Amino acid sequence: MKDTTRNAMAKGLGWFSIALGVAELLAPKATARATGVNYGKNLLQAYGAREIATGVGLLTAKDPQPWLWARVAGDTLDIATLAADLVSNKDKRQNTALALFAVMGMTALDVWMAETARRDAIRQAEPPRDYSDRVGMALSPDEMRGKARDAMQAAPDMQTPSALKPYTLH
Repeated sequence: MKDTTRNAMAKGLGWFSIALGVAELLAPKATARATGVNYGKNLLQAYGAREIATGVGLLTAKDPQPWLWARVAGDTLDIATLAADLVSNKDKRQNTALALFAVMGMTALDVWMAETARRDAIRQAEPPRDYSDRVGMALSPDEMRGKARDAMQAAPDMQTPSALKPYTLH
């Protein structure tokens, strides 16, 4: 996917998050009635604040990937809340089921966008360096043979005096 398309879609998701978050924050009772959620206004307002924060992050970040994954995490929380409410709340089960399916659809889009951004970031990263042809020595192994022994020769004044050489272990 082109960067411009991906960024435009991320910005669109950012505006969607802000709009949904404002609705949840300012009209939690109406949102609860529409979705059939029976958990009270504080939870919906907290979810609204989360949506707004994620939306602002998507609109302002140079790299939208972390914010797209934040949307996926928020969607997971929304699905868990709606699924629990679907089982426990018999009054507006149809509304809750519709909201659950809508969130699942958005989750699929969010996962696709986040995964696409992740793959694009990997492609744009510098390729790993290949050191398989290196041996870690300045010269070839044949040229290096004996270099360590030559380098380890003691200075002349540190060697065995010539008068004592017949008595050395060499």
